[in-house]
Order: sequence, then C-alpha cells, then structure tokens
Amino acid sequence: MKSIKLIILVVACSIVFISCEKEIDLDLNESAQLLVVEGIVHDNLGDNFVALSKTRAYDDNNAIEMVSGASVQITDGLGAVYSLYEISPGYYTDSTLLGIEGRTYSLSVNVNGEFITASSFMNPRIELDSITYEEETLFSDDDDPEYRIFCHFTDAANYENFYRIKTFDQNGQKDGYNSFSDEYIDGVATYIPVFEVIFSAADTVRVELLSVDEVNFRYFTAVYSSQGGDVPGNPQTNLSGESAVGYFGAYAKSEKTIIIGE
Repeated sequence: MKSIKLIILVVACSIVFISCEKEIDLDLNESAQLLVVEGIVHDNLGDNFVALSKTRAYDDNNAIEMVSGASVQITDGLGAVYSLYEISPGYYTDSTLLGIEGRTYSLSVNVNGEFITASSFMNPRIELDSITYEEETLFSDDDDPEYRIFCHFTDAANYENFYRIKTFDQNGQKDGYNSFSDEYIDGVATYIPVFEVIFSAADTVRVELLSVDEVNFRYFTAVYSSQGGDVPGNPQTNLSGESAVGYFGAYAKSEKTIIIGE
C-alpha cells in the first residue's frame, strides 16, 4: 500500500492542470484574428465534432465569432471520407463517424479558400475500472461538504500512454481536467485524483478517461505553461498554417457515472 501511495504522489506532482477546454487565451496582439479549430474524433457514434471560431482581443467582451459555411472533411486513412455538416453556427459533425483505435484520422478545413489540415492517431482505449469520491476536509464546510473524485484504472504495460481526464456534473462540463503520461504508472493498477474540480452532495458526476496521442498531450501541456507565463507566444499545434490555432485529436474514451452520496 505504501508503494501505491508513493506512485500516486509522484504522478500527482507530475500531472498537468489545464482549465477550460472550450476557450483558449493566447498572447495575441489586438489586430491579429486567427481561426480557432477544435476537432475531436471519439470511438463513439454521435460524439465527434469540429468547432470553428475566430480569436478576439482580451478586452473584447462580445460573443465569440463562430465561422459558418466552411467545408470540413475527416478521413480515416483507409479510404473512408466523412463530410461534416453544420448543425449550428460554426459547429460541424457527422453522426456516422466512429473512431477506431489504431487508425490515423486526418482533418481538412476549407474556409474561403484557406486550407487547414491536421492528423491524429487513436491510441488503444484504457478502461475505467471505477470512480470513487472522498470528502475534501481541508477547505470543506461542515454544513456544505465538498468532494473530490478519484479515477481507478490499469495502465497498459510496455506501451507509452497519454491521458486526459474530463469531468461533468448535471450542469455540464467542469472547467478543470487533468493531463498526464504513464511515465510513473506503466502497467500499474492505480487511481488518480481529479484536482481543481470539487463536487457537492447529490451531484451526478460523469468522468471521461481519454487515451490521447503525444502531439495532443504536448499541445495541452504547452497551453497550460503558456497561460502560466512560462512559455511565450502560442503553443505548438498539430494544425497546418500560420493563421490557425487549436487542435485536432482522435481519442479513445472510457466513461463512468457516480452520484455523490449514494
């Protein structure tokens, strides 16, 4: 038990904390307006999308400018081509697209004659064994207790895995999530605390354990470092072109749900 706790401590210290997947603050001058691409292929039907928007200045409090009328395609490397359709301003999807682990997915976006491309490899899914919770006693109020979530899973041995953990309650996605590698947990059955996210009694909590590729892992690591002021400029992305920021990722996903207090 002592060795397991040591592994958890080391992993916890190495975890990258990233907040807010849906809007990335970048160090851009006010005159530069870039295309923001956020694309995900999951190994689930109806759970894949590409969102297109424009960057804005820090002091611009107007609504995010979504990009409509683009041509968006995703291919799976084996000849299948999916032409995504726009279901709301700037949001594109294809209900028949199903990601399959071991395949490389490529994205092509055409916005008024400007092409943006990217590719991502879908690593094998790592199943969540269970999720549990513990009361957060350090800052919790006795009259209004708060709880932290733990994810239990077994890492695949002799394979370099990269993970992201995202959490949701009954109101939607929570801002914080964890990103980490298996450097200290290769082949080990372990449990990972979800930092920066606290839940209340009776919350319905859903947790996603995503297997991501190294390119996406390093991108979100750089996003966090840049927001913390350690890395100047924009994080390196797998998107082509100087006028685009964001990411495209193929993620195998395992998820479980728990109700706090039951």
